[in-house]
Amino acid sequence: MFRHVFLYKVAAGADPKKTVEILNALPAKVPGVRTWTLGQHQPPPGASGGRWDYGLVCDFDTFDGLQTYSSHPSHVEAVKKLLPMLSAHAICDFEFDPAKQNV
Repeated sequence: MFRHVFLYKVAAGADPKKTVEILNALPAKVPGVRTWTLGQHQPPPGASGGRWDYGLVCDFDTFDGLQTYSSHPSHVEAVKKLLPMLSAHAICDFEFDPAKQNV
């Protein structure tokens, strides 16, 4: 399986709810998404926050599935809308074997 991790910080003046809306529309539009989890960073009490405001983790059965997602017109359009709304972002894609995951 392949995991796609997307972390981002919302730019000043941008609507964080809109970023979530744009991203959460993708699984219904792009085939091959096996799992989809998007959430807001929850810092410990008293912490000053973190580098990232939100994190997205989604899984695909194959590398081709991940590539289909990345190049799909709906994803490309979402990226065009999102990038001006973000002050920073990071992406990490990696292969893993769910049967060998440490718990």
